[in-house]
Amino acid sequence: MPLDARKTQHILNIVPKTFAGRQRTVVFVTLAGGAYSYSAVQVIMRPEEVIDPQIYDASGQAPLRTIDMLMIAPLGTNFTGVVYVADTTTATSSAVAAAPKYEIIEALPAGVVPGGTHVRALLRRLR
Repeated sequence: MPLDARKTQHILNIVPKTFAGRQRTVVFVTLAGGAYSYSAVQVIMRPEEVIDPQIYDASGQAPLRTIDMLMIAPLGTNFTGVVYVADTTTATSSAVAAAPKYEIIEALPAGVVPGGTHVRALLRRLR
């Protein structure tokens, strides 16, 4: 059954409510004009399986490099100019320097509704 405007709006209203209690604050670090800026954003972050690159998979090929963290962000989250994501709640340069940092591999809208209900971002830890 296709989604009409009323169903689509209902889904877009409900999805942010499902984020409640599962979100945590991270800091987006952006670079503009040679200066870094820090902004705190509420997202859901889930660690992914980290594989050992020295162990071959069943086909005998070297395993592909996977992601370290999956981030689910609200639909309106702006990823333009984001250099990396720092796993800290404080948006200061000293807190970001001490926190684990992740580069964004890709950030795409996902969900049932055309145009998405949230943004799914794949992150790789900076080592």
